[in-house]
Amino acid sequence: MEKEKVFEIIEQSPYLPVLPEDVCQILNSLKNPIDADIDKVIDIVSKSEELNSILLKYLNSGYFEFSKEIKSIKEAVVFLGMQAVQNLLIFFITLQFFPRTMNKSDRVFDMQRYWKHVLGTAVAGRLLAKQINKGNPYKLFTYGLMHDIGIIMIDACLPSVMDTIAKKLLSGTHQLIAERSVLGGLTHADLGAWLCRKWNIREDIITIVQFHHTPFMVKENTEEVLLMYVADVISTQYYQRLLGINPNHEITHKVMEKVGVTKDDLQAIIDAFPEELEKVSHYFSLY
Repeated sequence: MEKEKVFEIIEQSPYLPVLPEDVCQILNSLKNPIDADIDKVIDIVSKSEELNSILLKYLNSGYFEFSKEIKSIKEAVVFLGMQAVQNLLIFFITLQFFPRTMNKSDRVFDMQRYWKHVLGTAVAGRLLAKQINKGNPYKLFTYGLMHDIGIIMIDACLPSVMDTIAKKLLSGTHQLIAERSVLGGLTHADLGAWLCRKWNIREDIITIVQFHHTPFMVKENTEEVLLMYVADVISTQYYQRLLGINPNHEITHKVMEKVGVTKDDLQAIIDAFPEELEKVSHYFSLY
């Protein structure tokens, strides 16, 4: 399939959400820089009782282990930081407008299983930040939730294409090679970044979405992209091994040196990963 055809089909798909005007206004307002006015963010979120309720529900789910109940967006910003809260808001906004994929018996791709990889990347990002003391653990966790939005869109709008890609993955083909061969040279990262731009989502999130597989191609936000690359690989390796697939994603010495992570650091994260993933899967059961 040619890439122009891919975009044409997605644009015409009834499953590609058209965001309401009020949601567009929220996303536009959340493009503020890190020193955005907290009161303005609170005002934005308060316009949607559902969004406010969802955010507080997950913040108080138990996973984040706060010393007290978070009762307002303002308190959430104090504990997590402005961008982490904004990322969570954007994540829940995007997720609620995509239909939940049903596990039909004739499907090859399993979104519920893949969702665990998404959570795994979020978990690995948080563990990595804490292990090497780089980045905001909560911010990296929320980047992990957003990084594969392209997969969600492909599965919703092009399910047969997603199944073809899944067959190639099960045969041992590298993910990006499989996607490019089916999508006319495009990958889920390209399509995810396209969707983020279409929805006017913040640039740092677009950078994570577009370059989490190719971190040395990015010119800005390089540390966080590298951290998310490592987190994604840790999660991918874990699930490939569970599926009996020989891992075809590896963390190169160049990346490890650039990030400042050692083999001992990686082993500590890998050892803690299953228990932490089980915990977050219990609280973030969105599929």
